[in-house]
Order: sequence, then C-alpha cells, then structure tokens
Amino acid sequence: MTLPARTSNSHGAPRSRKAEAFSIARLALPIILSQLSVAAAGFIDTMMAGHYSSNALAGAAVGGSLCFPFIIAMNGLMMAVTPITAQLTGAGRKGESGRVVRQALWLALFFSLLLFVGIRHMDPVLALMKTTDEVVPIIKGYLEGISFGFPAIAGYFVLKSYAEGIGRTKPQMIISLLTVPFNYVANDILIYGKFGLPALGGAGCGWASGLTFWLFFLLMLLYTLSSETCREGKPFAEFSLPSPAGMGELLALGLPIAGTIFMECSIFACITLFLGALGPVVVGGHQVALNFSGLVFSIPLSIGMALTIRAGHAVGARDPEGARYSCFTGCMMAMVVSLFTLSFTLGFAREIVAVYTRDPDVTAVAVDLLFLAALYQVSDSVMTTSQGALRGYKDAKVTFILTFTAYWVITLPLGYTLSMTDALVPAMGARGFWLSLIAGLTVSGLFLGVRLVMVSGRAVAAGRACRAADDAGEGRLAA
Repeated sequence: MTLPARTSNSHGAPRSRKAEAFSIARLALPIILSQLSVAAAGFIDTMMAGHYSSNALAGAAVGGSLCFPFIIAMNGLMMAVTPITAQLTGAGRKGESGRVVRQALWLALFFSLLLFVGIRHMDPVLALMKTTDEVVPIIKGYLEGISFGFPAIAGYFVLKSYAEGIGRTKPQMIISLLTVPFNYVANDILIYGKFGLPALGGAGCGWASGLTFWLFFLLMLLYTLSSETCREGKPFAEFSLPSPAGMGELLALGLPIAGTIFMECSIFACITLFLGALGPVVVGGHQVALNFSGLVFSIPLSIGMALTIRAGHAVGARDPEGARYSCFTGCMMAMVVSLFTLSFTLGFAREIVAVYTRDPDVTAVAVDLLFLAALYQVSDSVMTTSQGALRGYKDAKVTFILTFTAYWVITLPLGYTLSMTDALVPAMGARGFWLSLIAGLTVSGLFLGVRLVMVSGRAVAAGRACRAADDAGEGRLAA
C-alpha cells in the first residue's frame, strides 16, 4: 500500500508522516491500553477457569462464545455515535452531539434488555450443541451471571463512543485499568467460593464479568458528568424521548457496523461450538489460542478506532486529503506492528501457553494453533484498520457485505469441510478451522483495503471539484 504524498490540513499547516503517525498514536495508545485491559478480563477468566478444571475452562469458553458476539455487536451498534460525533466536532457543531447520545442510550436500553431475555433462554441451543452433561450447568450459570451486566455495558458503550468522537480516549483507558483488579478479585471470590460464598467454578466467571460491567458504566458516567469537554456536547442538558429520526440516523450506520462485528465475532463463536463435540481438551486449547489472538488483535483494532476519529474530524472539517492521509498512515502503522507480533508469537508460543494452563494435552493443542494464528496477523491488521477508517467516512454497508462474503461464504464452509469432514482431506480438527481463518481474513483484508482506496479517492475528487467550483464562482464575482 503506497502512502499519498505529503498534504496540508484544513488550516494550511504542513502534514508530515511523522506528525500524522504521532497524532494517530496519541489517540490509539489509550485505546490500546483500554482494549488490553478489557482483553485482560478475558485472560483472567480463561486462566482462572483453566486452573480450576478443564470442565470449568470449557464451560466458560462456550458461555463466552454464546454471549460475547452479541455484546460486541451491541458495541458495534453504539459505535455509530463515534463517527457522527466526530464529524459534528470537526464541523464545529459539538453542541449537537447531545441529542445523538440521548437517542443512543434509548437504543442501548432496548437492545440490552432484549439480549438479557434471549441469553437466559439458550437451552435449545445447548441441546443442539450436544455439549457434555458436566459442562452444561457451568454454561448456564455463566450466562445467568453475565446477563445482569448487559444494560450497564450497553450504556458504557454509548458514553465511551461519545468521548471518542470528541477526541477523548484517555478516560476509557483509565477506567479499564481500574476494572482489571476488580475483575480478578471478583473471579477469585466467585470461582473458588471465598468469604462464605459457594464455589461457582466456571460459572463464577460470568458473575464476575456482570459485576465488572456495572463498574465500567458507573465510572464512565461519572467522567461524562464531570468533564467540561463532555458537557460541551450537552449529553444530559435535557430529557429526550425516543425519536424516529434520531433512532433512524443511528440505526442506518450502527446496524451495518454491528452486523460486521457480529459476523467477525460469531465466526469464532461458531468454531468454538463446532469444536465442542471434540471434547474439553480441544476446546480448551482453542480457547487459549483465541484469547491470546484477541490480545494481539487489540492493537490494530485500536489503531482503526483512532482512524475513525481522525477521518471523521477531517471529513467534518471538509479536509478529504487529510482524511485519506490519516487512513493510509494508520494502515501502514498497523502492518508494521503486526510483523513484530507475528515474530513474537512464533518465537514464544510455548511460553505464552504456559501462562494459561499446565495441562500437557491442552498445551499441545494450543501451541499448534498459535502457530497458525500468527500467520493471519498481517492481513488481520489491514482488515481492521480499513474498517475503522471507513467508519470515519460513515461507510458501513459495503463493508458489511464484504465481510459477510469473507467469513460466511469462505471461512466457515471451508473450515467445517477441513475440520469435521473427510471431503477434501482427512478431518483436521481444530487446525482446519484455523487454516480457513487465514484464508478468510486474507480475503477480507484485500476487499476492505481496496474499498478504502475507492472511498477515500472519491472523497478527494469530490472535494477538489467543490473547490474548483467555488474558485470559478469567486472569479466570476470578481469580474
């Protein structure tokens, strides 16, 4: 990918690669630390459940696979707040952001309650999965516990997205760092049954996550109410009833984003569910590799979120050249970082797995899968940063279609064929699904990279045409 030439921003100041990279890093670093902190909660769940028993690890893994795609999709829906707010901020209309926040909070309440009811009635799904009898009670206990936190995490997503849109990413980092020790202590108490409480095993991970979600929301709400910068957007200046126009604006952008993220997460959830038939050892090894991959994924994901903000501000300020320059710079940054993470994963796979589990059988599966996970990190970085950049342009519908094709037309059918059947090769088990992920993520990265080039190029051409028309009009007036 070739960077466009050095440009100027909307105020005429020179824009260098170094300066742009610094601006992106300044936004992305707090998001990275925040994402790592959130991923650390998943790491804590996996590690503590794994040390409790293999059944606890399998139960927590399947429970998380059933609910987290929906939680992440809900986050995607609320992420519509970020580009809308970013473009309003770039256009000097920050005061209009409050109505967006209030409408998003209504959406968050509705969808979180819908998810609360749905996730507590998963018995038919568990029956279809044919999960072992020892693991089913753990899964149900996990889902029951985590569901109490759904309204809280939905509200947090709204307020976090608002803060991101106005260019404030440090609060989520601080809040996430504060919740990590809380999550650890809650897991320790609930999994092992301390202070007179019953030992819940793997189900305790779900209850600990639900409590942590409420801490996330309360701290973010406190920041939003106390921050002078946040108050400029007037998110709580008045009470607003649900508005069809306001809801429509959020849904038009948020549903494709949510659909894209849901497909990304659910593909991993489906893989976990398919592998459930192969026993807790395979599921445990897969979960370890998946959890570490999630930690690594947080880096390009955070750069992509920073690009949403940078591109949104530039588009709002009518600076399409600056938006394009930000996007391409961020994509290159993510690719360079991915080369380092790839090398680290290949060089220290066994040491990484040792942090999660001491079980030799689970270790053997996890190490094998980590080698495969390393191979898709470069294409994954291109895919993720391109998605974030496109959101800054409010371009989400085509992204949804391209992602659907990569994951559900290529990855899942190919993975099932390689892993669970002898149609092409002897059934490969977990390795077959991870090989299909390499193929799917590579295709997705290519699709979205090309889409970003097209969208940013069209924006630049449109901007130049408008400037030419304005110059011609000024010339006629002068004459």
